[in-house]
Amino acid sequence: MQPIEKKEISGNLSARELFYKYIRFLPVIVFSLILAFFIAWLYLRYTQEQYSSVGNMLITTEESKGDKVEELIEGKSKTTNLLNEVEVLKSRPLMMRVVRSLGLQVGYIKKGNVKNMNAYKRTSFAFVPVQLVDSALSFSVDIDFVNAHQFRVDKKNTLYSFDQLFQTKNGVFKLVKNGGQPEPGAEFTVTYSHEDVVAANMIRDLNVQPKLANTGILLVEYHSANPYLSSDVVNTLMKEYTIWKVEQGNTSMDLTIEFINNRLGIVQHDIDSLQRKLVAYQQNNNLVDATLQITSLLQRAQEQDAAGQEQRMAINTLDLLESSIAKGENSVLTPSALGVKDPGLGDVLTKLNEAQLQRKNLVDGNVPVDNPQIKQLDQTIETLRKGAVTNIQTLKNSYKKNLGFVSTEKSKNTGGALQMPAKITEQAEIERDLTSKLALAKVLGEKREEAAIKRASTISNTKIIEKAEPDLVPVKPNPRNVKLAALLFGLAIPGLFLVLKEALNDRVNTRSDIERATNAPILGEIGHSKSDQTLVVSKTKRTLIAEQFRLLRSNLQYITGKRDKVVILVTSSFGGEGKSFISTNMAAVYGLTDKKTIVLEFDLRKPKVLSGLDMQKRQGISNYMIGDVDLDSLIIPVAGEENMYVLPCGPIPPNPAELLLNEKTDQLFAQLKNKFDYIIIDTAPIGMVSDALTLAKYADCTLYVTRQGHTFKKQLSLINEMYENKKMPNLSIVLNDTKLPTGGGYYGNYGYGYGYGEKSGNDYYQDDAFIEGKKKKGFFSALGKTKKG
Repeated sequence: MQPIEKKEISGNLSARELFYKYIRFLPVIVFSLILAFFIAWLYLRYTQEQYSSVGNMLITTEESKGDKVEELIEGKSKTTNLLNEVEVLKSRPLMMRVVRSLGLQVGYIKKGNVKNMNAYKRTSFAFVPVQLVDSALSFSVDIDFVNAHQFRVDKKNTLYSFDQLFQTKNGVFKLVKNGGQPEPGAEFTVTYSHEDVVAANMIRDLNVQPKLANTGILLVEYHSANPYLSSDVVNTLMKEYTIWKVEQGNTSMDLTIEFINNRLGIVQHDIDSLQRKLVAYQQNNNLVDATLQITSLLQRAQEQDAAGQEQRMAINTLDLLESSIAKGENSVLTPSALGVKDPGLGDVLTKLNEAQLQRKNLVDGNVPVDNPQIKQLDQTIETLRKGAVTNIQTLKNSYKKNLGFVSTEKSKNTGGALQMPAKITEQAEIERDLTSKLALAKVLGEKREEAAIKRASTISNTKIIEKAEPDLVPVKPNPRNVKLAALLFGLAIPGLFLVLKEALNDRVNTRSDIERATNAPILGEIGHSKSDQTLVVSKTKRTLIAEQFRLLRSNLQYITGKRDKVVILVTSSFGGEGKSFISTNMAAVYGLTDKKTIVLEFDLRKPKVLSGLDMQKRQGISNYMIGDVDLDSLIIPVAGEENMYVLPCGPIPPNPAELLLNEKTDQLFAQLKNKFDYIIIDTAPIGMVSDALTLAKYADCTLYVTRQGHTFKKQLSLINEMYENKKMPNLSIVLNDTKLPTGGGYYGNYGYGYGYGEKSGNDYYQDDAFIEGKKKKGFFSALGKTKKG
């Protein structure tokens, strides 16, 4: 007796297995594709077309003066400069210039039956704001033309003509003809937005990038709902950029010139101030020519010194005259007033000397002193002497006063000459500052002229190579791409659903799930039973599920061999997996071979065999274990089934695990082997209690029941551990309640992979429900619906 050979596990499902696993989702996939293509049709029907225009411009970058090899190593190149220019082209201020140049603050939308159209350059009128309530406020106005000359505003009844003012809550406006005649009944929506808002929205549809690496050529591309708008925006942007570059160069020169002018103003102010200061200083200090002034002062000091000497000599002469006159000698001549420049004193002295000489002549002529003539001369001499003294004293005072004045002037001129070097030094400092400012003014003037010349010669470093032309073929939506996306989307949604379904599924669904997790052999698969009865195997039934149990019986022969007495233990991981169903029908299928078979209701906690057979509860195993009850009285034959018996559980004991360790368990199995050919033990789930392990020593083989969509995949590790460690005798797996193809073959509506095909007679099996369903629902319906046994 050799175990079933375990086939090599690949871990993957074959294409055939995958087909039968997922073919039931075909209606979902078809519906998803239909829905995706319908959405694509709606998108193509109602989506506004987008047009693109492209222009080329050359940016001349300044060559670096550094080491080119070093710049390449450091990553510096023309590309860096180009990226800066790209950001400038995509800047809001530059786009605002485009908006102002093209008047894009006002937008025109022509209403259509299916979708609206951007009417840029396609209108026969222009919307002119005359007075806005708030220029920063965005708004729209509906214009409906009644005829070629009149229109309504915002659905109101009042009719307006071209050039006629009309008022809304946002301001005062008018329509101006722009060539052509509007179509009667044409409807437009005119929008107004601030240029900053329009520019910000337009930047999102602008694409600027280098055409090729290491070149200075930029591609400027713009997308919009109007081909003429796209080309105008690109061309105007390149033009405004060129102008802006010139303005930037001029702005730099203007700033330089303005700075120079400001500095010149400051320097000129300083020059004027220094000049005024120099003049004032010269005036306050009487400075004209310092050298000449020093010479003049010293010369005057010498002259005043000489004048002082003359004054002192005159005073000395006057002192001598006064002293001589004061002696009173009438016969002595008075000295001459030499050095005294006074005519009056000279006359007096001359008269006095003449009188004295006359008296002397008289006295020398022996004229008596008492002579009246001499006395007359004495009186005259005395009078002249007194007048001379008075005159001398007056002259002395005058000379002394003049001497003091001359001394003062001499000191002043001498001091002035001594002060001149300090004044000359201060004047020199003022003149030096003035000279410096004059030199700076000259340099600034030269720089201003250079900047003015450079400004006049400023040119842009850009050149428009190729202007954008209107392309009337829309770039999107692209029907081919949209349909391809719809196809992918239609397939991706069901695919994602299936992937998530598989990823989140933690239950056993296919035979491959078991094969990947354990090396234990799979003995067979039992399909889903739609019958309300547990017993689905009988001599007269030829259904698919009955044939599956017959196949399971055949496979068990490879495990049990040719033993006369066979004990089969049936267990599972937890309740609800169908072990009682399998036990009951396995007993029935063995009974069909004229072998006495008994089912032992050894699930002493939740027995289900009797209830599944619609039999009343009665005494059984627990009574036998704890009392002296005859075994034959406990065994119950199953009505309508040959050679099939049941040994009930009896009253549920409080200690099932300890009860199984009773020595009477050995007696029970010894007696049963004497009476029956096949003993099937329906025991408690091994994943919950240890009853199955206790009873394993009495079994020849173990059927471990798993249930599709019910048994957890993590439970399979327990099966593998028991199989590898041989904790259960000859363990093999039965996959129960299979509603889908499980990877080991296919059954369902068309047959089972171990040799059974669909037949309408009694050759193999019948399934009236299936045959009737097939006639009514057709191939895909029958294939999509899982067969239940």
